[in-house]
Amino acid sequence: MKFSSPIIFSLALLGLFSAPLQAAQDLSAALRRAQYLLTGTMPTDQEFTSNAVSDAAYKTAVRTFLDGDGFYDSVLRYHERVLGVGLPEEYLQELLREDIDGKQEKFASITCGRLDGANGRFRCMWTSNLDSRLGSGCPLSAEQPVSVFWYPGIVAWACPSIVKACGQDLSSCFVQSPNEEEARNAELGTTETFDSRYSVIKSLSRQAAGLATAVVVQNYPYTKVLEPGLTAVDGAVAHFYGQRHHFKIDELNLSEEVVQIVESTAFSDTRFRLLKTSGYDYSSGGILSTFGWLRRYDKNRTRANELYKRLLCREFTADLPRVFPQDPGNLRVAPGCSGCHATLDPLADFFMVWGEGGDLYSGGQAAVSTTFNSKTGTSVADLAEIVRGDKAFATCTVQNVWKWLMGRKFYVDEENLRTKLTDYFLTTNYSFRELVYAISTHPAFLEGTRSDGIATDPLSAPPLGEFPTTTTTCEDRAYTFAGDVQSRVTLCTGCHNGSGSRQPLRTEAEWRPLRATAIKMMASGVMPPGPANSEVFKLKDAVTCWLEKDP
Repeated sequence: MKFSSPIIFSLALLGLFSAPLQAAQDLSAALRRAQYLLTGTMPTDQEFTSNAVSDAAYKTAVRTFLDGDGFYDSVLRYHERVLGVGLPEEYLQELLREDIDGKQEKFASITCGRLDGANGRFRCMWTSNLDSRLGSGCPLSAEQPVSVFWYPGIVAWACPSIVKACGQDLSSCFVQSPNEEEARNAELGTTETFDSRYSVIKSLSRQAAGLATAVVVQNYPYTKVLEPGLTAVDGAVAHFYGQRHHFKIDELNLSEEVVQIVESTAFSDTRFRLLKTSGYDYSSGGILSTFGWLRRYDKNRTRANELYKRLLCREFTADLPRVFPQDPGNLRVAPGCSGCHATLDPLADFFMVWGEGGDLYSGGQAAVSTTFNSKTGTSVADLAEIVRGDKAFATCTVQNVWKWLMGRKFYVDEENLRTKLTDYFLTTNYSFRELVYAISTHPAFLEGTRSDGIATDPLSAPPLGEFPTTTTTCEDRAYTFAGDVQSRVTLCTGCHNGSGSRQPLRTEAEWRPLRATAIKMMASGVMPPGPANSEVFKLKDAVTCWLEKDP
């Protein structure tokens, strides 16, 4: 998706390019770095000649990178670093056990391959039979032809018990293959010998990164990564969800539409797609309630600390007392502890509904009333709304993207630049793609001699508690509902029509009582939904100008 020229022009209006260059431009070096970071490829001689010849050519090339297929993989790698990926060893072992949750063969495992030699029949056997050399479990004459979901186009032979348990495409079981060449044809990455369990574990561990990446690629406001009820699946996770006889899928509260999408997602589909559960899910907060986040950070204090660090770019630090008591008691008030725990522990309480440790599902714990940043809530959904409604979330995103592209943190004398980039991020309705474009075409990125590495004088952490405000430019005139909003209000009334739980927004009288709430939700990116450059966002500017100028 491409932005129109007025948004691109606003880069200059916001002063992002107003700072004088510290060194001469080196477009070839900038192109090499931008193309590698955004596509994973290096420029060819022809691309150097065509794309590094001028500022305009370079900027056009960067736009092409943002629209290309390689951008997905680049953003996924970025989010794996920013959000964290992987699972503790004990959880990996737990997922590989066949009696997890007290269910025998939770991960029913079969081994497929040419087990009788290179020219033999492609057969599938229970892995337990293969390991114990008990044979296939039935005579060859009883084996039935089936397809293999991870290896399209091949006919496999399996005993009726396997077909009954695993399905005609064997997708209800986990599949191993001892043949390295055949494994390469279907490999989703992890081991030389293909094992679909490892592919599932790999995808589950980076589900938070996949959700955030799908938001960016579809150009939704970046605040959507914290949207209650939102999750994401790729083929491997969909395969995991689809094992109804092994997995408590009903406890996920998935809508029928989501179930259908899960069932129609091929195992070989390695890209995450967004799924929205029906209704309001109090225990869900986008990336904060994905399997990868909850299981990687398995204690509530750890989850809170990682949120504080990764999404708000802040650290819990405190001076230790000279003598630390053997039993400090309540850490929220204990000397030497309260400096951190007075904030950390109430923040951790938002995750209480999930429980800790090895729960695969919501944990079924009781919610508690707790507070973060002077705002009260009881659930992960409440916490997600608090975080994405704070300007520190936008500033932290700017810092993370700057470090990714520039290879260093902001220096202390670049505070004004960080502020302007944050304001631009808000102006584009939290468009991650436009933020990447702004930084990768900034003079600091184009310098021939950049100062890489760790900044010795980095900026302070983003302050908490600031409400995000946009820099929407309103013309010097009176805005009215009848003249600027009414003709396009149908863009809102598809949802806000008086039915369901959403407030009706059909008339001026229905808008006015919600003035403050509407301004706040539009400024924080919570509303309106949809891609960041869609028609509804042009209406958003008009609504904001009307509500702010004509209260």
